[in-house]
Amino acid sequence: MNRRQFLLGLSAAAAASAAPSLSWAFPSVFPHGTTIYKPEKCWNGYTVFGVETAGQGCVLIDMNGNVVHEWKNVNELEHPTKLLKGGYVMGATRQKPEMKGRTYGDPMSADLSICDFDGNIVRNIPLAGMHHDFQVEGSPTGYHSPDMPVEYKPEGRILVLSHLFTENPAITKKKPLDDDYLFEMDKDNNILWDWKAFEHFDELKLPEDLKKTMYKFPTWQMTRTPGVKAADWMHMNSASALGPNRWYDEDPVKYAAFHPDNIICSCRQLNTCFIIDKATKKIVWQIGPTFYPDDKWEFGGKEYKRALYKLGQIVGQHHCHMIPKGLPGAGNILVYDNGGFAGYGERNPTSPMGWSNARRDYSRVIEFDPVTLKKVWEHSAATMGLRETYKFYSDYVSSAQRLPNGNTLITNGAVGQFQEVTPEHEIVWEYISPWYNPNGRFNLVYRAYRVPYDYVPQLRKPQEFAVTPPENTTFTIPASKTPYKAGA
Repeated sequence: MNRRQFLLGLSAAAAASAAPSLSWAFPSVFPHGTTIYKPEKCWNGYTVFGVETAGQGCVLIDMNGNVVHEWKNVNELEHPTKLLKGGYVMGATRQKPEMKGRTYGDPMSADLSICDFDGNIVRNIPLAGMHHDFQVEGSPTGYHSPDMPVEYKPEGRILVLSHLFTENPAITKKKPLDDDYLFEMDKDNNILWDWKAFEHFDELKLPEDLKKTMYKFPTWQMTRTPGVKAADWMHMNSASALGPNRWYDEDPVKYAAFHPDNIICSCRQLNTCFIIDKATKKIVWQIGPTFYPDDKWEFGGKEYKRALYKLGQIVGQHHCHMIPKGLPGAGNILVYDNGGFAGYGERNPTSPMGWSNARRDYSRVIEFDPVTLKKVWEHSAATMGLRETYKFYSDYVSSAQRLPNGNTLITNGAVGQFQEVTPEHEIVWEYISPWYNPNGRFNLVYRAYRVPYDYVPQLRKPQEFAVTPPENTTFTIPASKTPYKAGA
């Protein structure tokens, strides 16, 4: 079974569950917009995100959930969207509505553009085929740090995560591959550096049973290019530079893997995160795909016993990055560990073919030391004191952004929920997206970003009003005043 078949099965199940005669597993009536807001505990600003509703593009909201601006031509059913200082927005744009491809240079692919406040394109990479991530020069992660704001630099370099159709018979007998492709462009759209995943297959530390399963079931599916089927074998979903960091500053030889120019990537389907040495293009640091007690973790010639096991199995993760300089936790790795389903390996009762054989029905956000893998912070249903672990859960998409006050902005993307949480796990801001895909009936948001108010000088700073939610046990919907008549 491939991912497409699995998701079609989920869609069928969802459609069946929507029938009036059946009940929902979760509440079917709940508020949207800002549902919790404690201004004195938040890092207040604007939040930008793309929506999965055709024609909507991306929106900018204030802390009370008011839409203060929209760019309907940017991020048309794509992801992610990023806001640059000066009121600029960056994301996918299309020369024609049908151009939805995610392959570099393909005539059916979308562009990657920077637009001004009014939506005018001021910089453009035609047919970039961007999927899941990109970065501008000067900001390693694309989110705000007081030391490294996200700025529009007309002559700056841009790192893009895209696809290429390639082949590697060692990966799979089926061809082609929907291979992940990283490239960096200058102001004239010349490629200065690039990296093709299939060329580094042998550098990945992957178990033999994983390779055998992937060879047979390499996530074979239709691509965004009409009529082309290929293997999305690793499914990279984030890529960012490490940026200046305490490790490299302390000892550039011992911590050469953490050179500021090196690039950290997350690969959902492999359950792995790794760092690419930009100079040599070699993989020099990797966690996953397994986290067993006997898996060895060594760094700098020293072994840290059971380090991977203590970190815990990561499944289908997103947004793995090094916290930028100038923010609390700088130099640690932050990742949204989805759970859900991912990986390849030996078959089991929930994965009879061994495809997506790692499964878990809850999510967590983890922050850890990249040398020892020791967990510094974890946010999950369990750390919030909830008995039901599934109450913090997004089985795909999603992200985590460290804020200057030490809070973390979390995107639980599958359910369109954003939460700002304190280090002590208090939810001080919550927002539920009201934009639903009319066909799939979902309000998916891939990734949201918080920016300071002064990033958008075209807008007046809004007033902030606390939002105190009602007590759930007493929150009811009034009955209709029209008397019920049997048979009516």
